[in-house]
Amino acid sequence: MLACFGGSLFGKGRIFDEPKTVTPEDTIKNLRFHIQRQEKRESFLDKKVLLLAQEAKEKLNNGDKKGAVAAMKKRKLYQAELEKIANVKMTLETQAMNLESTAHTADAFKVMSAGNKTMSKIRKSMGGVESVDDLMMDIQDEMQNVDEINTAIGQNTLTTMDDDELMKELEDMGNMDLQMQLDAAEAGASNLPEVPTGRFSRKSKKHTKKEEEDLRKLEAELAM
Repeated sequence: MLACFGGSLFGKGRIFDEPKTVTPEDTIKNLRFHIQRQEKRESFLDKKVLLLAQEAKEKLNNGDKKGAVAAMKKRKLYQAELEKIANVKMTLETQAMNLESTAHTADAFKVMSAGNKTMSKIRKSMGGVESVDDLMMDIQDEMQNVDEINTAIGQNTLTTMDDDELMKELEDMGNMDLQMQLDAAEAGASNLPEVPTGRFSRKSKKHTKKEEEDLRKLEAELAM
């Protein structure tokens, strides 16, 4: 696209080539710049319109009807120019807004495209849906195997024993304990001291009487 600056309707002005690579941000900035230029011109023309209205009133008050009409005609020209500027501003604003929206949409598209590529890359690294299904089936199989192992380890082994055999073993243990008690009793009897056959001495009898007296005293104290 070519931009003309400093030219006129009847003469050929200088022509500047736009840079080969123009970003959306550059174009939006250029549009905003021209909008500001139109606003400055609009402000200048608004002042002109006010001044011409005052001039027309003064000339009319002074009896210069022709001069008042001329001022009003010029005022109309400025008003028409203001309408053109308003239309140009609206067009520039619309272009800037549309371009900004398009640029944002393009940025969002780039981000979504990058996200889609990343998701596709991750999915391929996982091997796809079939690989995930196979993995889940393997996990379920392993969990089932673990359950079966735990069940096998935790089962009751006593159910395989015969009750009659256990009762016989219990009776044998009882007989063995009884025999051990009898053997122990016989061994204890053989270790007892021999009973004396002679007469007790008087000293021992005195000792016995003394013990009997002590026992009676103790019983009397307990009875109190």
